[in-house]
Amino acid sequence: MGINRRTFLASTGAVAAQAAALNAFHPGASVAQGPSTSPNEQPVIGFIGTGIRFHTALGPQGVEFGPCAKIADVDAAQAGRAWQKMMDAHRDRGRPIDMTVHEDYQRVLDDPRIDVVIIGSTDHWHTKHVIDSLDAGKDVYCEKPLTLTIAEGAQIERAIERTGRVVQVGTQQRTEMGSRFVNAAAMMRDNRVGDVGRVTVCIGGSREATPLPAVAPPKHLNWEKWLGQCPVVEYREAPSITDTSGWGAGHPFSRAHHYYRWWYEYSGGKLTDWGAHHVDIAMLALDKLRSGIGHVKIEPLSVTHPVEFVDGVPALDDRFNAATAFHVRCTFADGVEMDVRDTADADLGFDNGIMFTGSEGRFLVNRGKLVGAPVEALEEKPLPDDPFQTLYGRAKPRSHMTDFFDCVKSRQTPISDVASHNQMLNICHAVNIAMRLGRTLTYDPATQQFVGDAQANTFVSRPQRKGYETA
Repeated sequence: MGINRRTFLASTGAVAAQAAALNAFHPGASVAQGPSTSPNEQPVIGFIGTGIRFHTALGPQGVEFGPCAKIADVDAAQAGRAWQKMMDAHRDRGRPIDMTVHEDYQRVLDDPRIDVVIIGSTDHWHTKHVIDSLDAGKDVYCEKPLTLTIAEGAQIERAIERTGRVVQVGTQQRTEMGSRFVNAAAMMRDNRVGDVGRVTVCIGGSREATPLPAVAPPKHLNWEKWLGQCPVVEYREAPSITDTSGWGAGHPFSRAHHYYRWWYEYSGGKLTDWGAHHVDIAMLALDKLRSGIGHVKIEPLSVTHPVEFVDGVPALDDRFNAATAFHVRCTFADGVEMDVRDTADADLGFDNGIMFTGSEGRFLVNRGKLVGAPVEALEEKPLPDDPFQTLYGRAKPRSHMTDFFDCVKSRQTPISDVASHNQMLNICHAVNIAMRLGRTLTYDPATQQFVGDAQANTFVSRPQRKGYETA
């Protein structure tokens, strides 16, 4: 059942009637105060952001672990669809629970019954939603990428230190996908390709679009709030639907939903989309998700943007601007090269995945396969230890979301923790900055600054609109 904007906003006053029903599933102290003492206790959940990922993953997965009390989204139509999905889920589980939907996510954070906040908002909102949730005493599951800029990562880490809350990032390749990526990383840790020379990471290129006309935003979307920390600009949307399949199918190109990732203002193109998955596994396999890895040379070998860039800023603002084709070489202090490319189909025969190459062979991993001579050799010489124990020091969780809720109870650090995610994502941000400036940069993970390049360092953080600051 959809809801119009008036119904959406009016529903915010219906909280009191739900208290008894919610409390039936939430006796005593909240899980967030310490390990759960009751096997029947379920944490109460609030959702912020209800786009595609809410419907395909976050909503169905989260509600397996507890009831949803509140939903927040600045798009009333999206919130209405999410409300219906959660109501159906509660009904299927026999939960006598109603919910309210809100435009203001603070209504979720102000509810003392809510223990856990699951965030599926747009990328430029992640950091503020996470920090505000932590400061409200909530444990947090947030979709990747966690940050819009390098500087935001340290802000989240400080928030975790002062609050002691649990945060899991949605980089599911660390736990799921048939364990292919975990096995690949464990193989690299066991030296199955000999001396490592290069890792090739292919993540696809961003979409390209013709100029989008400035139009009035949809009535169900609060455009000013959607923009958040970013400058106020005109809403843009194509007059007709272009995509009939894939991500965003059935929706016209726009500056907002489904296509925001192709605007550097709100995201980082493919680098913080698929890069946040594949670069993550590459660095995990190379043991680069830790401190002390030294400087990283970021060298753009080739880059194609759909618009001209002047001093790192797109010269046009009426179309997508993230890189559509690229080949960037990241050289670590130990000499290992990580090539981040849109595709290697012409020379290496793949366009999505990670190829590990060493002195004794190479192998490829993606979401569909783990192949190569070193993989075949596992039959004769299996890995000496369980890959999950090798990489994380724990058994394989049932799912990525399970790992999060287990850690909510135990207060352990989740497998996809913030510090290691930031270590990886900051490399992705650095690659984007090098591509935008069109020159080689040297990035220092320890200081989170570029060495000897004042202009590049102006991109480490961004001005934030008053009222939407992250710190």
